[in-house]
Amino acid sequence: MYPPRNDARRYLTLAVIGLATAAAVLMFVEANTDPDLLWRGYYHDRNGHYAFGQDLALAVRTADPVWFFTELLKAQVWPPVHGLVVAAVLLVGGIDHRLGIVPSLLGWAITIVLVAEIAQRMFRERQLGMAAAVVAVMLGIASPAFRLLACDVMLECLGAALSAAAVWAYGRAMTPIEPADNAKETSRWRVLAVILTLLFFEKGNYWGLVVAALAVTHVINAMAGDPHRWIAAARRSVCRENILLVARALPDPFFIVAALLGCLVAYLYARGPTSIVLLGKAVSVYPPENLVTVTYAVLYARFALWWWRHRSAWDAALGPRGRALYYWHLTPVAVSFLFPHRLSVFLWYVGPADATTGFDPVDGLVVYWHAFAEGFSATQWSVMLTIGLFAIGLTQLRRFPPGGQAAFFLALVAFTGVIIHPQHQGRFLGSWIFAVWIGAGAGAAVLLERLMPKRTWLPSAGIAGLALAIALARPVPASAYATALYPVEGLSDLDFVRPLLPKLHGEPSIAYATTFGESTLLVWVAREHCRCKLVVENTSIGRVASRQEAQTQMAARVASSPAPLFVIFDAPGRLYEFPLLGWTYDRMVGIVDAMKAQDRYVQVANLPMPRFGMEVTLWRLRDAAGNAADRRG
Repeated sequence: MYPPRNDARRYLTLAVIGLATAAAVLMFVEANTDPDLLWRGYYHDRNGHYAFGQDLALAVRTADPVWFFTELLKAQVWPPVHGLVVAAVLLVGGIDHRLGIVPSLLGWAITIVLVAEIAQRMFRERQLGMAAAVVAVMLGIASPAFRLLACDVMLECLGAALSAAAVWAYGRAMTPIEPADNAKETSRWRVLAVILTLLFFEKGNYWGLVVAALAVTHVINAMAGDPHRWIAAARRSVCRENILLVARALPDPFFIVAALLGCLVAYLYARGPTSIVLLGKAVSVYPPENLVTVTYAVLYARFALWWWRHRSAWDAALGPRGRALYYWHLTPVAVSFLFPHRLSVFLWYVGPADATTGFDPVDGLVVYWHAFAEGFSATQWSVMLTIGLFAIGLTQLRRFPPGGQAAFFLALVAFTGVIIHPQHQGRFLGSWIFAVWIGAGAGAAVLLERLMPKRTWLPSAGIAGLALAIALARPVPASAYATALYPVEGLSDLDFVRPLLPKLHGEPSIAYATTFGESTLLVWVAREHCRCKLVVENTSIGRVASRQEAQTQMAARVASSPAPLFVIFDAPGRLYEFPLLGWTYDRMVGIVDAMKAQDRYVQVANLPMPRFGMEVTLWRLRDAAGNAADRRG
């Protein structure tokens, strides 16, 4: 049970809020002393995250609801919550890429505050709770990689805030209410449900880890209370009557149709690229993502009809907790999968298919150990100290309330999850590392309780916090930048786009291609410049086997492009090459060959950029170029 609040706890909470807010403001100011330096990394995901939020903001500013909802429906691999927060910030502060880090800074500050709230409520003894909070908060604030993620346009910090909020809300919901108050209980579980829904639409990976941790916590607590009742319930669930009930449901027409569609989906995935002839045209049916959605829709329709007929009995069986989770969390998530491609993309993204390497947990252990020790830990001595304190806290797991236990289980479940997933990146610790800090804070409090007199608990925690605070003065190590994928050297990519912007003034649409690959960088920079919906056609190509193949594909795109202005970025150097996707100059130079060989567009400008080893040429449709020359004459 969470202990009651008192003035000391409130003062600590207010102090942490003030500290986190001040730190976030200082980080914002420091990051914007030279904001262009963040935008080094042409292929980095931050371009896509910022471009999505900026497009939503521009759609609102230009009163274009069709554009807004079209972009919203495209948010499949990366759900829309982070982009909506970016858009809200830009609508208040203006269309300015310097504000793109604000959602991450907000997430960082909220995470720090919730770390203190969860940690201090793990102990009945006020001084112990405050000591745990002090240690946990300072571990979080001193983490260099976590601070770097807070100054980026990425999903980790806002995901961490929502994950921590879910742990906090679960602990609050599990606090017994005396006397029983169904309305209050429902309200608490509804808060948890809404937070989980927001977390799901922030990023599915984060949501899955938190839901798994909360489920483990809940089951263990429930079974510890009355294991015989759970065993009896499990036996009843596999009784003869239930088996016959399932057997009678199998001939249902909805299930038969869904089974047939499921078999077709499995066949198409096994067969590979497949097309059918429809009205004289070849139509691709691979990958069968629309069929996945249709299969799910059939099953959802069967369930919806069953619920409609028996909703009173359903609601009674669920109870206040179950109804809150069902209507405020499970239902929005289930409905979202009815949108085209949403379910198949979700399953691909959270599963092992979203990886370029195979299953290798040993490599995962190595990657994440270095990320934790050299990126998320402030000093070398704090690494083993954090792990040791977490282990001490773990040995006392049963003494903590459910919210505190959930933090430990989140750390364990998430660590296992990132290890076994084929894709390994150090920044994947960012959304749940706060749980380790909470566990370490709890372990520190346990250690103080065992070894130190009561009057020294808070002073000792304060000294430990001060030692960690001193670590903030230490320069951020290069390993932390590598862990957070935060750029530390090289030219800002904005510098090769900005000279082009005056040439785009007044253009309704443009097309562009590069000899090094594709990114949304040019799109968001151009739209920020004009504050408008500039249509940008990306004709870049990839995964070509030869220069001739690139030339052939480019020639076809040039011939069909409606854009009046075509921009070619020609970079003979290796600055932006991406061999994994076939973006090497010896192949991609076929784009330049195709442009020189065609006669639909006429070259009207040449912008050499020697710092980047790049040349940018502008080509205008021949008729449009002639009309422009006549007007100048």
